[in-house]
Amino acid sequence: MPITELNPQEFSKNLAGQAIGYVPDDFSEEHKNYIAKKVYEFCVITSEHLIKQHQEIFTDEEAVIVIQFIGEWTFHKSIDLIKADIDSQYWDQILQQVAFAALKSALHSHIEKFENDKTTAFIEHSVKKAYEDCINQLIKANAIEEEEAQDALSQSNVDKMTEKIKAETEANEAPSVENDEKTMKYVTIAMFLRKMPPQKAEKILQNMDEPERQKIRSCLQIKDLEQKLDASIINGYIQDLKKNISINSKPGIKKLIKAFNALQEEYGEESIINLTINERAKIQHFLSDCLFEDGVNALKVKLSPYITKILYNYLNNKLVA
Repeated sequence: MPITELNPQEFSKNLAGQAIGYVPDDFSEEHKNYIAKKVYEFCVITSEHLIKQHQEIFTDEEAVIVIQFIGEWTFHKSIDLIKADIDSQYWDQILQQVAFAALKSALHSHIEKFENDKTTAFIEHSVKKAYEDCINQLIKANAIEEEEAQDALSQSNVDKMTEKIKAETEANEAPSVENDEKTMKYVTIAMFLRKMPPQKAEKILQNMDEPERQKIRSCLQIKDLEQKLDASIINGYIQDLKKNISINSKPGIKKLIKAFNALQEEYGEESIINLTINERAKIQHFLSDCLFEDGVNALKVKLSPYITKILYNYLNNKLVA
């Protein structure tokens, strides 16, 4: 089915908000804001391009995956540029080439029906080549010195984050797989997702809360998952997961309305209003009915479950932080 529910601005805003939480602590507020702005801009551009030019060949879930690739690589390479002290006047043009390379390779991967691992590797290769070409062009134009270029090319925030995740996983999760019930569930879900089509696996992850999603993504980095788990123990978890997938594959509006009410009770209406004061009228109407009227009125707004889930996750993450 084609793209029908994706809202470029709302989804991109959500990704940009998440990105800020992963910016290195020693970065200035100006740098953090720049990174969030670029993630938002390129994700919106990508979203609108997919809707305008490729709406019929992508589902909402597939489009989301592509947008996330563009957002993630914009995030990583903007950090690399800042750490390398490349003059800020060149950042935009480099990030544009990076985002374009990521989009072009993601579209090619989709058309050729690449498997998830191959898609990821192909996009990474394309992005790194585009980034390197941009740096080399700056050398030829005498805009930067050779030493600066080598420093820029040696930066790799994505590798550093991957190493950190693997280290944390091996130190904190892998040794306790047999004894920690929560970790057992996360690893089991990760193992289960590995055997599914990438788009379906990503759809399931998107329907989980952010902390759980990050834990499961970390578990996906563990090698030989199957060897770390006892089949007789994990069978029950897998059966429960299969049941939950059918129930949660599309978030229920009634359940989400109750979740908004729970946020209201814990944090108050004012906090929620302050975070959503610039949202479009339809969302304002929906929240107003959730918080001040009743669930019946909120249901009449007909806000998509997908968008409602994103809105809830955004509010929950901001209020908890």
